[in-house]
Amino acid sequence: MPDYIHSAIVDAYVKTAAHQKLAQDTIDGILAPWSSEQGKYAFYRQIAQADSKFTDEFQEKFDEINSPVLILWGEEDQWIPCEQAYVLQSKIKGSKLVTVPDSGHLVIEEDPATLVAEIRMFFEN
Repeated sequence: MPDYIHSAIVDAYVKTAAHQKLAQDTIDGILAPWSSEQGKYAFYRQIAQADSKFTDEFQEKFDEINSPVLILWGEEDQWIPCEQAYVLQSKIKGSKLVTVPDSGHLVIEEDPATLVAEIRMFFEN
């Protein structure tokens, strides 16, 4: 596949992960690892493995977790809807869930200040 087509595909794919419009330098940073020859193959392998069958096998093991767990989730995540955060929380006894408003799957880029504050508070408590 020509580089320009691959770049357009990856760019469009990444942009669907964000709820907010991201700065171009942020998008470029996300795209960079997928741009090398090795990265191109890795991107398509990742797409091919985007199937719940790869995570279903350990779903029953969540009840074995006995460490504190913080789940941070973008409320506007279109890749993995926020409802799944509540499902995950219900499977990990004692876990804490924080949903981040106005953020999608790339919440780390969309609202890093909230993430840092929540992570700090989690570890301080």
